[in-house]
Amino acid sequence: MSEEKIPLAFTDYTSGGSSRHRSIHRRDTHRTRYCCYLWIIIALMICLLIGAAVGLVIAFGKSDSSDKPLQEAFKVNNALETLKQLQYIANDFDLPSRSVQSGYNKSAEYIKEQLESAGYNVTLQHFEVPVYANLAEGQAVFTAKYSDLTFTWTFLEGSEYAVMSYSGSGTADGTLQLVNGTACDEGDFTDFIAGSVALLDYSNTECSLYDKASNAVDAGASAIVMMRDENTASSGPPTSRIFGGGPEDTVSVPVLGSTYQLGQKLLDLIVLSQYTLEVHIETSTSVTIATTYNVLASTTHGKEDSIIVFGSHLDSVPAGPGINDNGSGSAANLEIALALARNNLRPKNKVMFAFWGAEELGLLGSIYYVDNLSDEEKESIALNLNFDMIASPNYVRGVYNGSMADEEIRTQCETIQGLFEQRFIQKRLNYRIFPFTGRSDYGPFIDPETLIPAGGLFTGADDVKTEEERQTYGGFANVALDTCYHQICDTVDNIDEQVYEEMMDAAAYTLQVLMMQDDLKSYLNNNSTITY
Repeated sequence: MSEEKIPLAFTDYTSGGSSRHRSIHRRDTHRTRYCCYLWIIIALMICLLIGAAVGLVIAFGKSDSSDKPLQEAFKVNNALETLKQLQYIANDFDLPSRSVQSGYNKSAEYIKEQLESAGYNVTLQHFEVPVYANLAEGQAVFTAKYSDLTFTWTFLEGSEYAVMSYSGSGTADGTLQLVNGTACDEGDFTDFIAGSVALLDYSNTECSLYDKASNAVDAGASAIVMMRDENTASSGPPTSRIFGGGPEDTVSVPVLGSTYQLGQKLLDLIVLSQYTLEVHIETSTSVTIATTYNVLASTTHGKEDSIIVFGSHLDSVPAGPGINDNGSGSAANLEIALALARNNLRPKNKVMFAFWGAEELGLLGSIYYVDNLSDEEKESIALNLNFDMIASPNYVRGVYNGSMADEEIRTQCETIQGLFEQRFIQKRLNYRIFPFTGRSDYGPFIDPETLIPAGGLFTGADDVKTEEERQTYGGFANVALDTCYHQICDTVDNIDEQVYEEMMDAAAYTLQVLMMQDDLKSYLNNNSTITY
């Protein structure tokens, strides 16, 4: 006997079990099964919809600000990509540069587009600037000879001396005379003989180079030579600007910068002979007026009367693409602004991200911004943070010294300084203190006529690394912290990525703390709140 197979569908055996009845019962059973499946599917869909709704309620019930602080939100690779873009822009010019005369405008357009794509309302602040040009690059003349003797020393432009930015144009002949002291005081020129060529100390920072040169011109100097000191003996001849900030703030006589070695040779020639040393100098320069602009972008959230200006200069010198000076500061500035936006952070104090133009022409962008603030606008700015060269290849980690500021804002500057220091200590990183010298865009803010507290980071320019610093940071002693400072080799290869990330972290951390203070100005005045 074969085994009877049990039907798959329910069969009503009590009715006699005709085939017709079995067929009907199968259809009913299939229909029942399909209905069960349908109800299951509907139930699952309802659950999914309910879950999604609950998720939305939870999401919108919370603050739309991310819990991730800025120091965890920024991405150094994004900043490095921006540096590549700035290099591409510089490369569009015969001499790769992002100066006002070449790639600055394209750099500013790129930054503006990035900020606008992140939702920022960007303002362009236009202003006029005097643009300096050396019309005879490599063709200046600097010779010396003793009076009544025929032998002449001819010095080499580029390796021994350079024409300094905003040097006057013309020819000068005169006795080379050493000016004792800093040249910052008119009294230093008491014994100066009008018509002589003034030999000055370049490296002393008690006053600006323009002030030194102006004092020399007022004393009757026919030309000026500024020599490096022993602390910068390994650096080439300086080309720094001799400029006071406005079209009229230039010097009318030739100004040269000399290496330490040439300066010592000139001193020996002056001291070791009974003859006077007569020098001949020729330069050919010009200053023309151009229009440029700052790029400014503010957060929509935050107190209008408690603004943090987070700044960096975007332009380079004409001689190079300026990727460390100061693409590094501006790329970090941009990435921190974008990180704030993409993480939906809502600062309690408004942040204005500023990309200054024409810094390399004499801090002109930041000076113009500060000079055009109303009293009410000036009062609304709580502080300035400045980032200028923060990825130097032979770096030190530098924090600006708040105690160097005017007494009225010193405590506030020291509070800012303390936050940077606190972050380095948290990360177990060594750092050193740099004094405020007024040679970057914090200068107009801490000026005694403005008195807005400031702070910032710096990894070094033509400062020379000491043996002690080499032991602390590595790298090379007796070599400039950035050997490509203001040169064509300041490219993307001139960046130390590790220190760059560390400096960006300290910048983001400090901004995070400051922008989330309930009473920022009180916080700045009470630096005892800082714990190390």
